[in-house]
Amino acid sequence: MQEFLYMVKVGFGTFKSNPPFKEYYLDLDTGSTLTWMQCEGCMKCFDQTPNPFPKNNSTSFQLALDENKKPCPYSITYGDGTKTSGIVARETIHLNSNINTKKIVRDFVFGCGMVNNLDYGEHKNNRVAGIMGLGWGKSSFVNQIKESKGIFSYCLPIFNLFTKSIPRTYLRFGDDILSQTRNATATKMSKVNGNGAYYINMQGISIDKKRLNISKDVFALKFDAKINGYRGGCIIDSGTPYSRIVGPAYEKLIQGLESYFSKDKNLKRVKTGNGLDLCYVRGKAEGFRNLPEVTFHLQGSKLGFVVRPEGVFEVAKKPSNKSIEYFCLAMMRSKTQRSTLGAQQQMNQRIVYDTWKKKLVFHPEDCAKNP
Repeated sequence: MQEFLYMVKVGFGTFKSNPPFKEYYLDLDTGSTLTWMQCEGCMKCFDQTPNPFPKNNSTSFQLALDENKKPCPYSITYGDGTKTSGIVARETIHLNSNINTKKIVRDFVFGCGMVNNLDYGEHKNNRVAGIMGLGWGKSSFVNQIKESKGIFSYCLPIFNLFTKSIPRTYLRFGDDILSQTRNATATKMSKVNGNGAYYINMQGISIDKKRLNISKDVFALKFDAKINGYRGGCIIDSGTPYSRIVGPAYEKLIQGLESYFSKDKNLKRVKTGNGLDLCYVRGKAEGFRNLPEVTFHLQGSKLGFVVRPEGVFEVAKKPSNKSIEYFCLAMMRSKTQRSTLGAQQQMNQRIVYDTWKKKLVFHPEDCAKNP
């Protein structure tokens, strides 16, 4: 983990060394398709440890060529406006497993990032080298793992002020996914406008099981003739730290929480400057006690996607006085017509993406147990 970015360790290349590959951390991203990493010789690079991938020293590195024998370029702009561009290549990758064996994938298609306008390098001792794309599409990481059968799963552990050590877990594929049906529920996934994101049909929000007065039309996909495609809807994205809620629903959520907290006279609304809109200072430190859960109601799911207080809020200490505790809603207003269910709200949930059946299965789980 690195500031609410969940990273996957992958070995790249073939070198005269032991081990015969170099390991890098990639940002786990279900909202995009192409996996890419910074390569040596990049013209616009962010700081990372270790150095960018030395492609010219790997004996298994090959450029992907088009029908005219010319290198294939790629260019990606993400939802937050960050960008990467470079060349498409093939390489041998090595994956660790929970049984101390290595899975080797040859001719893995990925992007060699040469111009990378992303802010990973702003983090001290940044370890992120690129992005692991797990979205829809032929070049998606999941579709390049033959044994996956189009299925992958993760369980994002809780990481906050009270976490004593950085927890580790596994990204699982195919038959390696532990079957669990107790308390499991499912919803439909769809592909929209040809992009890699997994769309789900959100229909409402509850605070401590009390449904807010939000029309499900607020979250609906709407056809726009100007772009000959759809706007709006909701995606589930492990690469977005905090959920983004479309304006009208976000306002109802804020109002509902304001009403909920108005009953507690020991709370004082404050502005913290951390970019989050709803924050309170407490009279005494309580951690996540006495904070409500939030449920996202999804089509076909009777139980809904229930987010415990640890996933709904951030709890922090005041820098100038560590005895003073405050908490903030760890969600933001969407800057577009689309909502996003982000990584913070997915913590302590086993989430299974079945891309062949177009189904998302989820249930609560203690992800710190390294499942």
